[in-house]
Amino acid sequence: MQINIERFYKYLDGFKTYIETMSNTYMNDLSSNDFFLNQEGYKHDVYKNAQKILDFQNWGSSDVGTGKIAKRVIQAVDEGANLIHHQQKLHFKNKVTENFKSAEKVLYNIYCGNDDAASFEEAVKFFGGKYDLLGYLFFIKDDKKYLPINSSNFDERFNLFGIPFKTYRNCSSKNYFSFINYIEEMRKIMEKYYGFDITLLDAHSVIWQISLANKFVAQMEEKNADAVLMQEVNDLLPKAKSKSKVYDGKPKEKVEPIYSNGHKIFPRNRFTALNALHIAGNCCELNPEHESFVRKNSDLKYMEPHHLVPMAYSEEFAVSLDVEANIVCLCSNCHNEIHYGKKSKELVKELYEKRKDLLKSVEIDITLDDLLAKY
Repeated sequence: MQINIERFYKYLDGFKTYIETMSNTYMNDLSSNDFFLNQEGYKHDVYKNAQKILDFQNWGSSDVGTGKIAKRVIQAVDEGANLIHHQQKLHFKNKVTENFKSAEKVLYNIYCGNDDAASFEEAVKFFGGKYDLLGYLFFIKDDKKYLPINSSNFDERFNLFGIPFKTYRNCSSKNYFSFINYIEEMRKIMEKYYGFDITLLDAHSVIWQISLANKFVAQMEEKNADAVLMQEVNDLLPKAKSKSKVYDGKPKEKVEPIYSNGHKIFPRNRFTALNALHIAGNCCELNPEHESFVRKNSDLKYMEPHHLVPMAYSEEFAVSLDVEANIVCLCSNCHNEIHYGKKSKELVKELYEKRKDLLKSVEIDITLDDLLAKY
């Protein structure tokens, strides 16, 4: 299998950090991790419920054409939760209802036949190349051999790992079995890397969750970088010399990123942040009347620097985001409200209106809608 193994390891590290942080426990396995099960355990429940409904081990060839098979499979498809798009559920029900005798022949071959490749191709011809539907039909036959599939999302994950494989608009038995084989190979890598057993379905879930985990870890690293910046600013205040009290309106060249847990972090300059606070008069820019305590090591009110256009999106811009024009001075309450409050986007909008001309002057060109999308 062609895979960028170093990149894959970094994503696996990020997933482990995500699970351990969210579950507040070591990731010793997946089968008993409450957080992982709350996120992905429903797939096991869907499988068990669908198997019980199908009861295909007790089907006989004489059942084909009676309506029994159609009824059971329609019920099993309805159990599919988000593993099948609701339109595909309707499509399947309509196709079966229109010609249930022919549909039952196809379905009988899927669950009771001996040639899975042939029965998959037969299903493609009858039901159409609906990957989430067909993947689900095979998944509820045997979750140790087959998996549900969401083409565009899994193609995106494969691309993250450097795997040159596409499933989107390529629904065939050959493509589907290749998809399964890729997941199986990654499952083996996961088992060796983590040191515990992982089922095929759980490997599927890890790959599904890996983008979310990557985003979570990246946000964690950004928060850590911001926390370090605030501490550095606090330590620097007593000995810092005041610079200009106006924005110079000059763009700044980006510096090379550093890497933490496989994620790019663009460095923050403590002097730039300190100067931004100084230009703002060490007053909250959302409301200068907001009170704050006096710092231990100076006579100044405690304020925090906040990059209005988040540093995490530095790669989208040709210039540095770590420039005074992009750093607002906030009291700790407003800073936390921007990150965690219900009115976060209202506050961002207010700051944007105050700063949009300054941002343009340093070649940080961004619309309000684009900025709000980053919060």
